[in-house]
Amino acid sequence: MRKKFLFVCIIVLLSLSLILSGCSLSASNEKKQELTIWTFTDEAKYAVEKFKEKNPDIHVNLLFITNDNYVQKLISVLQVEKNVPDIFFVENTYWPQIKEIPRLENLSQAPYNAEEILKQQFQYIQDMEKDEDGIIRGLGYQGTPGAFYYRRDLTKEYLGTDDPDEVSEMINSWDKIMEIGERVYEESNGEVHALSSWSDINIVESSNVKEPWVVDGNLVIDSVRLNELDLVKEAREKNVEAKYESWGPAWTASMQKGSVMFYAEPTWGLPHIFEKNAPETSGKWGLAHGPKTFSGGGTFLAMYNNSKNKDLAWEFMKFYTSDPEFSKELAKSQQYFLSNKDIDSELAPKLTSEFLGGQKYFEFFVEAGEQVPSAPQTKYDNDINGLWSDKVNNYLNGRYKTKEEMLESFKTEVGHNFPEINVD
Repeated sequence: MRKKFLFVCIIVLLSLSLILSGCSLSASNEKKQELTIWTFTDEAKYAVEKFKEKNPDIHVNLLFITNDNYVQKLISVLQVEKNVPDIFFVENTYWPQIKEIPRLENLSQAPYNAEEILKQQFQYIQDMEKDEDGIIRGLGYQGTPGAFYYRRDLTKEYLGTDDPDEVSEMINSWDKIMEIGERVYEESNGEVHALSSWSDINIVESSNVKEPWVVDGNLVIDSVRLNELDLVKEAREKNVEAKYESWGPAWTASMQKGSVMFYAEPTWGLPHIFEKNAPETSGKWGLAHGPKTFSGGGTFLAMYNNSKNKDLAWEFMKFYTSDPEFSKELAKSQQYFLSNKDIDSELAPKLTSEFLGGQKYFEFFVEAGEQVPSAPQTKYDNDINGLWSDKVNNYLNGRYKTKEEMLESFKTEVGHNFPEINVD
C-alpha cells in the first residue's frame, strides 16, 4: 500500500509538473506576441483596436506621447538603441529627418517586399516613403492631397455659382484669385476676403518646388519660393488675404462666420478643421481645384531594425496600409482618405459628404492625388521652413523694406543655425 501510495504521488507530481510546464510555455508564447507602438496622434487608437479584434492573440502596448516631446524622445531612443518601440509613427514634418537615421528597417527587402504595397499608392507618397538611396523606410497610410475649401453661399453671392467645376475654373490661376479678392473685398465693404492668410498661398507653392533647400551643402532658394514672395506681398497689399494667423482663434472663427471665401487645406481639413470649428455650417461648403495641385501633412509608420517582433510589426503595418476590409471601414467611418489609391478609387463613386453639400469628395481627392507633385525633401526642411515662415511674416508686416533685404536676413539666419550649410 505504501509503495502504491508513493507511485500515485509521483504520478500526481509529474502531472502537475507537466501542467505547470505547459502554463510556463503558454505564458512564454504569449509574451512573444507583444507589440510596442509609439504614437503622437490619437487616431492610432482606432487602428490598434481594429487590429486587436482581428488578432486577439497579439497584445499591443500603445504609448501616446505629446507632439512637443515626441520627436526628440524618438530620436534619443533610436540613437542609444534602448527602449526603442517596435513601430513608431512619424509626422510628415519630421519624416525627412527620421527616415535617414540608420535604425529603420529596410522594407524593400524580403520578407517585406513593400514595393507591392507602394504600387497601390499615389506616386508622391511612394517617393516620400523612400530614403536618399531609394530604400523603403516607412509606409504612409494617409492620403493628403489638397483642395480649395470654399463657402458655397459666398461664391454664389459674389461669383454667381457654387458649382465645384465652375468655381474651379474661376480660380485656376493666382491672377484670377487676386482679381476676385480685390473685387470681393470692395463689394463687401471689407467684410469678406478671398483667402484667410498668406499660408493659403504658401501651402500650394511649397508643394511645387523643384529644388530642395540644401543641395551638396549649399542653400538653394527655389524660383517657386521667390515667386511666392511676390504673390503673398500682392495678396497683402490688395487685401486679398485676411491676415489671420493659421490655427489662431480669428482664423477658426472665420469659418463659422463666413468672412473668408477660400481656404487651401488638405484632405484631413474636412473633419479636423472645418467640421470641428464650424459644425453649424454643414452643407455650405464645397471643394474646388486651385491654381496648382498640392498636399499637406501625412503620417508614416516605421519599424525598428533591431526589433525582436518584426513579424508582428510587419503584420500591423500591412494591416494599417493595405488591408481592404479595415481600409474601407476607416474611410467610411472616419472620413479618412487613404494612401491606397486603389481602395480610394473603389469608394470614390459612393462616398459623399453632407457637410460639402453632397459632393463626392473621394472622387475629387483621387483626381487631385494623381496630380500632386513630388516635392524634394531634406533633413533640414522642418527647421528651414520655420525660419522662412518667420521671415515672410516679418516681410509682410513691414520689418523688411524690400524682398532682397528679407532674403539676406533669411540666409544669415540659416547660416547661424546650420554652419555646415554654405549660404552664399
